[in-house]
Amino acid sequence: MIDLRLKKLIKQCDKHLERIKHASLKMAVFMPLDASRYAQLTDDEVEHIDQYLYRFSKLQDVIGEKLFVLVLEFLKEENIKSKPFIDILNRLEQLELLEDKNVWLELRKIRNTIAHQYEDEPEQASFALNAIYAAKRTLETIYLALKSRYVAISD
Repeated sequence: MIDLRLKKLIKQCDKHLERIKHASLKMAVFMPLDASRYAQLTDDEVEHIDQYLYRFSKLQDVIGEKLFVLVLEFLKEENIKSKPFIDILNRLEQLELLEDKNVWLELRKIRNTIAHQYEDEPEQASFALNAIYAAKRTLETIYLALKSRYVAISD
């Protein structure tokens, strides 16, 4: 049962990552942003940013809220759902499924910043967008490491 749920989650994460990569390629022509360039974004460019932010958020949510827990359940960790999130991160780090829990916490912080600043102030929004755009590789690395460990264990 857990194995089937993990496979479905991985498929979902793969789809989000695929969309992130696609939007990222489209954004590469105008990134990084500054306040001036931000104010001149076309509707298509804003659409690429929206797609990127949506998929980044979705991937991060699925990993943080579901995949971390399910991987630990798959490894027969006990009472994982009742533990605080920081304990889950600590355990993932102990098992070397997460290189550094602080990196994950920083990703959450970056994502939360964009949620509060997107479209409000061009300078702050461009700074936040640049940070989340740069964070793609980190999120991808965390996800792919989890995925490859699961695949190695399940085979």
